[in-house]
This record gives sequence, structure tokens and C-alpha cells, in this order.
Amino acid sequence: MVSKVSPGTTVLERIAVYRLFHRVARLRTSYAGKFALAAFAGIFAPVAIFAVWLLVARADWVTMYPILAALFLACFAGFLWMLWAVRELLEPVELTAEALREFIDRRRLPDLPTGFPDSAGVLMEGTQYTLSQLHETINRLEKVSDTDELTGLYNRRAGEKRLAEEVARAERDLQSFQVAYFDIEGFKAVNDLHGHSAGDACVSHVAALLQLNTRRGDWVARWGGDEFIVGLHRNRALKKVVARLVKAIESSPCEIAPGRDLTIRLACGVAEYRFGEGSAGLLADADHAMYAAKELVRADQLSHVCYRSELDMPRPAHAQPVA
Repeated sequence: MVSKVSPGTTVLERIAVYRLFHRVARLRTSYAGKFALAAFAGIFAPVAIFAVWLLVARADWVTMYPILAALFLACFAGFLWMLWAVRELLEPVELTAEALREFIDRRRLPDLPTGFPDSAGVLMEGTQYTLSQLHETINRLEKVSDTDELTGLYNRRAGEKRLAEEVARAERDLQSFQVAYFDIEGFKAVNDLHGHSAGDACVSHVAALLQLNTRRGDWVARWGGDEFIVGLHRNRALKKVVARLVKAIESSPCEIAPGRDLTIRLACGVAEYRFGEGSAGLLADADHAMYAAKELVRADQLSHVCYRSELDMPRPAHAQPVA
């Protein structure tokens, strides 16, 4: 990825020689090639000048030819060795570049060697330290960005990502799953009458109980101010599990102030994933069922659960309050 930040004048001045070599078309993509050209010029140019001087001075070529041939061969052998040594000495630079690319492309943390005090060693150690710190920072930011600050549950962003994963898994394995959409009834009235701290206490209370009473593999996300989504995996006793969740919350009053408890009523809509509908279709089904449950809660002030699959039945079981 090419940087869009223009380099400063001081930086360009410091790499003037590098820029000069970069003008050679065949060397633009080869850092080792630039070293090779510099070495070639440094080794063979003096020998060529010496040979020209001998020619101008009309030296005894019969005597000088073996000496010059041996000198050229020795220089060529030295040049080949230098090419090998340069390639090997440039490995720290290559390793550092590969580590940076791997981290950017795949978030793979490198394992660069440390403890070498020269420039290449400082480069590797500095890169290792920087990427390690960056990795930790990204992990912290991802955790914060995926976690609801008040409850510690998934926030909506993380919940949507988890839901998309569940949908993809269901489509791949052809095994459906369910979600339960919970809403705290009368939440606005709690905030209005008792203050937002009481509302926060209710939300935290419900979140803790939902998390405590879900099975391993299920997940809970805070979807809105007083709304929660619970992902339920291949549950053969779905109604019992949902009823247990509602009962656990309804039977555990929330302390909204010292010595003052509040019984929480819930509206819950449950929907099963229908293949091909995607996350949006599943949420729409759960939302529809949840609003049907809210109508029942408002009628008798008891918690209710509605199942989307039963809403069109003439006498649905959801009409019964949760005991």
C-alpha cells in the first residue's frame, strides 16, 4: 500500500543517493541490485582505470597481461562473494518488510529477533516492539468497541457481527437456530420516575441475569437502551429455556435505590431462522413477535413471550402469561 503522505524535504535530502540509483529502471524493484551496482563500480572502475593507464603508458603487455587477468579474476570473485554477502546482510530488512506486510494483511504478530545493536538489529527490535504495542492497542480498542460499557455484554455492533456468523453457519450446516428479543416493559417510566441511575440499574440487572442463565455457546447482546438479543443454539427445549430466562428476571427484583426494589416485567419475542432470510429477516420476525408480546404485557402487566411461528394460529400458546 503506497502512502499518501508527501515526504519532507529533509528526508528526500538524506536519500539523495538512493534516489539517484532509483532512476536506473532495472534497479527500481531491487534493493540488492542497487548494492550490486555500487559494488561493481567500486571494484571494477579502479581496475579499468589501471588497465587504461597501462595501455596509454605502453607497458609491456606480455608481462602485464597475466597480472591483469589474475587481478580481474580476483575482483570478479570478490564481486560475487560481495553479492552473496549483501543478499544475506539484507535479510533483516526483508524480514522486517515481510513482518509489516503480514501484520497489515493478516494481523499476524511477528517474531523478529532482538539483541543486535547495529542498525539492522535496531530496525528489527523497533519493529517488533512497535507491532506488539500496536497489536495490544488494537485488541483493547476492539474489546471496547465490541462491549457495551454499562453491562459488559456484546454491544449492537458486536451482536450484529455475531448474528451474521450464526446465519452463515446455519446456511452452511443447514441447521437453524433461534433468537429471543427481550424488552423491559415500562423502562421510560422508570427513568422518568426514579432517574436514569435506576434505569441503568434495571438494564444491568437484566443483563447479568440473562448472561447467568444462558447456556454455554449461547450469547447475549444489548441491542438498544432496554432491549436485548439472546442467540440460542439448536435448542430442543426452547420454550423451557426462554421461560426460565423470563422467570429468573421476573422473580428477582432489582434494587433501584437503597431499600427500594422494582419487579421487572419483560416482553419477549422468539423467532427461528428461516433459510435464505438473512439477519434482517430473522430480526424482523423476532421484533414482530416481541411487539405482540408487548401488547399482552400492557394489558395485564405480566411478562409474556410470543413465538413468531405461533402468531398466526387461532389460539396461540403465547397468550398465556409466564408463571
